[in-house]
Amino acid sequence: MQRQHIGLMVATGAVAMMTVLGFASAAAAGDDEVYSPYETPQPDSYVVDMHKVVIEERGLHVSPPVQQPDLAALGTFDRFTDAPDPEHTPSLPEGWTQVGEVVLPTAVAQGALEVSPNATEAFEDIPGNKYPRKHTVFLNFNGGKLNVGSDNSAENKSTLAKGQVYPTYGGSETSAIALAQAVIADVEGLGIRVMYMTRPSKTVPYTMAMIGGHYSDTTAGPSGGVAPGADCGARGQRHVVYAFGQAASSTVSQELAHAWGLDHIYGSDMIMSYQGFGNKQFATECRDLCEEGCQGAGSIGCRLVHDEYCGEGSEQQFDMAELGYIFGDDAPDTEAPFVDILTPEDGITLPPGSNLDLSVDVDDNYGGVGWKITIEHNEAIITDPNAFSGEVVFDQVDYDKALSWDLNNIPVGTYRITLEAEDHNDNISQDVITIFVAEEEVETTTTGDSDSGTDGSASDGS
Repeated sequence: MQRQHIGLMVATGAVAMMTVLGFASAAAAGDDEVYSPYETPQPDSYVVDMHKVVIEERGLHVSPPVQQPDLAALGTFDRFTDAPDPEHTPSLPEGWTQVGEVVLPTAVAQGALEVSPNATEAFEDIPGNKYPRKHTVFLNFNGGKLNVGSDNSAENKSTLAKGQVYPTYGGSETSAIALAQAVIADVEGLGIRVMYMTRPSKTVPYTMAMIGGHYSDTTAGPSGGVAPGADCGARGQRHVVYAFGQAASSTVSQELAHAWGLDHIYGSDMIMSYQGFGNKQFATECRDLCEEGCQGAGSIGCRLVHDEYCGEGSEQQFDMAELGYIFGDDAPDTEAPFVDILTPEDGITLPPGSNLDLSVDVDDNYGGVGWKITIEHNEAIITDPNAFSGEVVFDQVDYDKALSWDLNNIPVGTYRITLEAEDHNDNISQDVITIFVAEEEVETTTTGDSDSGTDGSASDGS
């Protein structure tokens, strides 16, 4: 059965050179095995030693403020003068195979495995994973230190990073803004916002595109751009992609779409095509896949998913139908997420050194929601919530969607615990509780509070 085609119109173009596929993993769905590089089971609780957090390592478990872009630092003149390092040798992570200008898990490159078209039911039941899901793109023109590790845009981690400072974009501020506006046009009509003047918070999942530099600034081989591919259905939501040198907006958009599960097609007016230049768009009909004529045999990462939209064995891809299924349309999201701290109860007293199960629930009308926990501490016992003043000792985005923390060996004091969820329209909700760790029971009438917070707007370019 073919999936319903979601008709959404888009504008503008692509020319990219390399796709990188993520690490392989498998999840079981009944008796059938699902192969999906980015579908991982929901983990157990995070284990946190609160004695270390509060006393021994105080201040070390709090994230610094998100560094914001400064496009003015790019200057007023283009200066695309740097060349790739001639001594560069590709050094891809173990288990990846390069086929022409594409890097795949060896099993995919050899045809031993194909990515499954459907996620497991359990995966889609995890908060934030359902479809359609709103999404955010951050265009990074200022570069910065990229750490080695599985893709996590919020933490500047990339599977293709060298662990070095990635260079800034070689163009001017004006050129950067023009490129960003073109990318915004490319995804028009979809539930995707594009940010470049400000960087999203770590809480909300987003794809980061590094603009500028060269392939030699990564561990990949020669290419005009590189992205984590074979994420069929965009099951991972925090990828890092690259568009090198004087990349056109079409290159940026193509690399982004590779990270969301699209492969190359034919058509000089298509973003997902090698052919042609200038103004392109995502295909609004099924178009022939470009395998042998582009990156070679074995280079199509999401064939079975494309078949869901164009028919089994069609060897075609319907860009906008796939993207529309994943991200939906651009209707504004005016509903704040639902948040609830399930355990412990608000106002409980625990003896010093106790262990505590912190479990939460999060939901939203769209997928793509993110959430974090913040813990404030004051060594005194403060029963009046209006008089509480504490230091943030712990904050953690729930990147793995565990929804549970084991807080162990808790020292004396008053703790305010905040669960905060954020969506892609800047709608923020909080649930707050207070707990006491003391030798004797603390009498209090405090109650937790959920607050839908602020309603934002899906801004393009902020």
